[in-house]
Amino acid sequence: MGGKQICPKCGHKTFVPFLDENRQIIDESVGKCDRADNCAYQYTPRQYFEDHQAIGIAMPRRRPSRPMFQATPRPTYIDTDIFKRSVTATMSHRNNLVDFLKTVFDVEMVNRMISDYSIGTSRHWQGATVFWQVDQFRKVRRGKIMQYNAINGKRVKEPFAHVTSVHKVMNLGDNQPQQCLFGLRLLEQYPDMTVSVVESEKTAIILSGVLGDCIPLACGGCGMLTAAMCEPLRGRDVILFPDNGKFQEWSEKGKQMRHLFGRLRVADIMEREAINQGDDLADLVLLHYAEWCAAYPGQDVPIDLGLTEL
Repeated sequence: MGGKQICPKCGHKTFVPFLDENRQIIDESVGKCDRADNCAYQYTPRQYFEDHQAIGIAMPRRRPSRPMFQATPRPTYIDTDIFKRSVTATMSHRNNLVDFLKTVFDVEMVNRMISDYSIGTSRHWQGATVFWQVDQFRKVRRGKIMQYNAINGKRVKEPFAHVTSVHKVMNLGDNQPQQCLFGLRLLEQYPDMTVSVVESEKTAIILSGVLGDCIPLACGGCGMLTAAMCEPLRGRDVILFPDNGKFQEWSEKGKQMRHLFGRLRVADIMEREAINQGDDLADLVLLHYAEWCAAYPGQDVPIDLGLTEL
């Protein structure tokens, strides 16, 4: 027995009952509602047995087995007021990454980047950037805090890597929701555009100033490119932009989740370009951006991405 039942609290068929060792429902009240954000009802076998013993109801002497369904703690999303204040601060406070972007792009373009990607500012380190992960339901899942050099736009890694999270800094606990693509909320704003997926958040932002015909999103790292992460892209045309040396790995990953997308291609531009060890797509764009603008004034830059159909 089992399957979704009517929740005793909210009345929706979202109640997952706990089962005993014989796969039988212990009681219609014992289980957990899947509507974690709207109901959050949970009544465990231990609570059930303790409550009934307390009022003198005889219970079986056998010890109840461990329930087959293990409830997970409720995710801790970040308050939207914290998110909004951080983004608003970017327009009036020092932000090293934004200061650097203004040396490359015009102010109008940088302001659009701030708006599109909800670039935030943190006081944890002076001028630090917050990359907010806002999902398709407009819930703020995470905030990655990173420090950049305002002169060259590089991450500050000395005397230690300046990277942390809003959850950690604000003591919100370890129970964080599953990560989502950085920039995900742009899918609603541009429903028909091709999506490009890159590794780093900074790369997505910089790429948005060069590629006008697609929406750059970031997965946050090579290993973060997963089917679960890309599920919101279902049915969209997608281009994967692996960093140098990761073309084969991302091509294989792309093939495994090809069924999600309307069309899927992978770019080998980083395999063909001579760049310094450790540089990524953002570094390549910044290296050539000035000459591209000079060669194609007022036009979209015709970059040879080297696309392969998957």
